[in-house]
Amino acid sequence: MYHTSPNKIESGSINNNGVAGSCLFFSDDVYVMTASNCYYVYEADFDCVRASQLHDEEIISEIAEYFNCDLELAESLLDASENEWQQEFECDAESSWWLQGKRGECAVKMGFDGCEDEDEQGTVYIIPMLGREDELKLAEVVNG
Repeated sequence: MYHTSPNKIESGSINNNGVAGSCLFFSDDVYVMTASNCYYVYEADFDCVRASQLHDEEIISEIAEYFNCDLELAESLLDASENEWQQEFECDAESSWWLQGKRGECAVKMGFDGCEDEDEQGTVYIIPMLGREDELKLAEVVNG
């Protein structure tokens, strides 16, 4: 799997303060982001859960508070049966990434390594990578 990054990822550079927590997003194909100058290969075996199988009451409550919606909608946002872009509340890219980070966090709480989801790139694997930078192999640096 591949992760495209605007910055080089080094030991200790992943933390929980990103918009998606410590989650990185991976694809089966190298994809292009405008701000990206390098990509990484992740070859480790991992146990992945589909977004449709996610459930955690605490995370559902966090989502309800974040989007100011009821628990039923929050649960549907977590398991991706509802799309955050098609709701009455305002959603932007950061809100969507935050929600995807919650899916990755939920997968770990449920005993998995990450979550398989869908986004504008197609199938995406959301994997919390805090302290796991050494599992990433730098494949290419473009322009330096």
